[in-house]
Amino acid sequence: MNVPAIPPSPRPASLRRYFVWLLLGVIGLFVGGMALSVMFSLRANEAAEMRLLRLEAEQAAASVTRDWNYYQEVVDNLAHDPELIDLMLVGTDMEKQVWAKARQRLLPGVLGLALTSPAGKIYGDAAAQRVGPLCLRELSNTLNGERNQVLVHRDKPGYEHVDLLTEVRSPDGEILGKIFTSVRMAQLQRIVDDSTRPGDAIRLLDSTGQAVVGSGAVSGAMREVRVPVPAMGWKLVAQTPIRFGGFGGWLQILAGILTLAGVLGLLIVTALRMRRPVMQDIAAAQDALSCLTRDESVRPIVTRYVEFAPVAENINRIALHLKEQRDQLEHLSLTDSLTELPNRRAFEMVFAQALGLAERNQAIALVMIDIDYFKGVNDHYGHGVGDQVLLALAQSLKALTRRADMAARLAGDEFTVLLSGLDPAGVNAWYQRLDDHFKARLGALGLELQTGLSAGQTWLGSAGVDSMNEALIRADRALYRAKALGRGQLVQEATLPPE
Repeated sequence: MNVPAIPPSPRPASLRRYFVWLLLGVIGLFVGGMALSVMFSLRANEAAEMRLLRLEAEQAAASVTRDWNYYQEVVDNLAHDPELIDLMLVGTDMEKQVWAKARQRLLPGVLGLALTSPAGKIYGDAAAQRVGPLCLRELSNTLNGERNQVLVHRDKPGYEHVDLLTEVRSPDGEILGKIFTSVRMAQLQRIVDDSTRPGDAIRLLDSTGQAVVGSGAVSGAMREVRVPVPAMGWKLVAQTPIRFGGFGGWLQILAGILTLAGVLGLLIVTALRMRRPVMQDIAAAQDALSCLTRDESVRPIVTRYVEFAPVAENINRIALHLKEQRDQLEHLSLTDSLTELPNRRAFEMVFAQALGLAERNQAIALVMIDIDYFKGVNDHYGHGVGDQVLLALAQSLKALTRRADMAARLAGDEFTVLLSGLDPAGVNAWYQRLDDHFKARLGALGLELQTGLSAGQTWLGSAGVDSMNEALIRADRALYRAKALGRGQLVQEATLPPE
C-alpha cells in the first residue's frame, strides 16, 4: 500500500520577529511624530522670538527718533525766532553769547549751545558756551562741505555728545548764521536702557558702523534685527540669545525621543499591565506638542515615570516660554505704549465687570478727564513736551488710583477712570487731589504751563439699563459742561449713585 507523501509544511512565522518589527514600527512612528512636532514648535518659537525682537527694535528706534526730532524741532523753532533774527543782524558777539547761554539752560539734556557766523565763526567765547576744540574742528569741516552727517564726540569722558547744526535765515532767505547744539548722549543711553528686555542687547550704530550707545550683551548663538533710524542716518541693532535650538538643542531633543522610545519598548515587553499609564503619558506629550504647533495653551505634563521626565520638562519649558511670549504680546495689545496705562481695549474688558458691580447696587463712578489747552501745549512747545504732560497725568493717575479702581487712556489727551465705593463728595475730593498732584508733577519737571484738568463724571447704572457707550456719552456731556464753565473743574451728574 502506497502512502501518499506529505507535502512539506510552510516555515512558521516568528511571532517574536513580528512583534519586534511591529514594536520598531510603532517606536519609529512615535519618534518621527514627536520630532516633527518639536520641529514645528521650535519654528513657531523662533518666529515668535523674531517678531518680538523686531517689535522691541522698532519701538526703541521710534523712541530714539522721537527724542532726536524733539531737539531738532526745538532748535528749528529757535532758528525762526524773530528775536534771534534781529540779534543776528544787529547784535554784538557778547549779546549773542548771552542769548545762547540763556537758551542752553532752558533745554534739558543740552551740553552746549552757540551761535555761529555763516562762515563758521563762533560768536563769543567758545569754551564758555561748551564748544570744545573737536567740535570746532568738526564744525569747520561741516561748514566747508567735507562732512554732512550727525557728529558724535566721545573725546572727553562724561561729556559724550552729538552735535546738531541748524541754519538761521532772514525773512528773504539769506543765511545769517547757524545754531550749534550739542546733545548729551546720556539721553540716547536712557532710551536704549529702558527699551532693552532682560537678557537682550541693543546697540545704536552711527553711519560708520561704530556703536554710539548700547545696553546689554549677548554671547554665543543669537538672533539679530537691524532697524534704520533715518532721521540720524544711523542703525539700531537688537540681539537676543537663541535659548533653545542649534546643534546641542537638537541632540537634546533626539536623546529625549530615543530615551522615551526605549523606555516605552521596555515597558511594553516586560509589563503589559503598565501599558495604559505609559500610553497616557505618550498621549499627553502628543497633545501638548499638537497644542504647541497650534499656538494653544498647554497644561503642564506630569509624568508618572522618571524616564519621561526630560521630554516632559522640555515640553513644559517650551510651553511656558511660549505662554510668557503670548502674555507679553497680550500686555502690549492692552497697554498704551506712551503712558503704560491700559488702553481702550483693556477698558472695554474691565467695564463689563464694573457694570456688573453697579447692577448689584455698588457705587461705580465713571470719570472722563481731559487736559485743558493740550493742543496749544503741543503747538507752542512741541510734541515732546506734550508727551511729558501726558506722562505726568498718567503718573498722577497711577499714584491716586486704588487696586479696585482703573485708569485708562482712550485716545489723545482723553483719559477715563472707574472709581468704586465713593460718594459724590469722595469723587470730588479725589479729583482735587488728582489736579494738585498733576500740577505738582508738571512743576517738578520744570514745565510752567497754563493748563489743568477738566473732568466729567457719571454713575454706572444710574440710567437703568446701561451700556459703555451710554455711560461714556453721559460722562462726555458732563466734561463738556466743565469746559463750558471755564475748565479746571469737575462736573458731576445730577443723578445719585444706585442704592
